[in-house]
Amino acid sequence: KAVVSTQSTGKGKQCQKWTAQSPHKHSRTETNYPDEGLGDHNYCRNPDNEEGGAWCYTTNPYQRWDYCGAPRCLDEEKYCWDGLQKSYRGPKQTTRKGKQCQKWTAQSPHKHSRTETNYPDAGLGDHNY
Repeated sequence: KAVVSTQSTGKGKQCQKWTAQSPHKHSRTETNYPDEGLGDHNYCRNPDNEEGGAWCYTTNPYQRWDYCGAPRCLDEEKYCWDGLQKSYRGPKQTTRKGKQCQKWTAQSPHKHSRTETNYPDAGLGDHNY
């Protein structure tokens, strides 16, 4: 699964929470797409295997969704993504707006279910990338 910590699109638009239905109603929910990393957050994900990679609904009522920025792989790059960003494991520790990411093992300030126990093959652990 892609561990993309950005909360904005490649064009800088703020992402809408996956649990929100405003300003854009949608069917990409945790219930409809279990184990795809959706939930009460606005991190970029790729639940439906979009060829362009991770994306999100935007909070802009005039732009429904957009792709998010994560580096594509070149031979010399170690942390990057190919294809659908399902296996992206980059060292990015801040959002595009410079906010520090919370460690996956921490439950504060944001309580979550994305733990190494619940997602053993997702690359989660005692780090914030």
